[in-house]
Amino acid sequence: MKARLFVVTVSVVLLALPVALYAQEPDPVSTINAWVEALNAGDIDSALSYLADDAVVQIVPAAPGTSGIFTGKGEVRGWYETIVGQHGVTALSDCQVDGETVTCVNNYAEDSFRSLGIDFVVGEWVAVVREGKLQSYTFTMSDESLAALMAAMTPPVMPETGGSACPTSAVVAILGGLIGISGLGLGMLQWHRRQAS
Repeated sequence: MKARLFVVTVSVVLLALPVALYAQEPDPVSTINAWVEALNAGDIDSALSYLADDAVVQIVPAAPGTSGIFTGKGEVRGWYETIVGQHGVTALSDCQVDGETVTCVNNYAEDSFRSLGIDFVVGEWVAVVREGKLQSYTFTMSDESLAALMAAMTPPVMPETGGSACPTSAVVAILGGLIGISGLGLGMLQWHRRQAS
């Protein structure tokens, strides 16, 4: 009886082993690389297939006109449409895996940055990958990239010429002239009314 029980147990284990091997979660970095490839190719539907239905994406600092937080595939799709429209390209490197958390360096480029003379911005990209799906990720731009972006967006300051923009005497003369003209206009209006009556 014991021998028969042993044979049945071993048989069950041997039959279940291939199923357990195939049921393993995909490598988180492989999932992330497939997601990056799809997004860089402009394939939004494929990129979204690597996200959990309730995924949360956060961009720090927030892009203009957004809160910087996109929750669920519907909101993320809108963000991805912006990225694809700007010909955005993500390049992740130096990825470190700690359980479900993957931390990478992200070099990101898009048309709006290139139009400012910035080839790409750099930041930290941290994702949570569970059961082969991105549950969340946050991109935090580095201080250096943020400073370069802000400097490129700041309008140039006119150089100082050494004097005030308009001398005070000129301002007084202009205001006096305007008052005189308006007084002349009122005087003409009153003269015209007297002539009409």
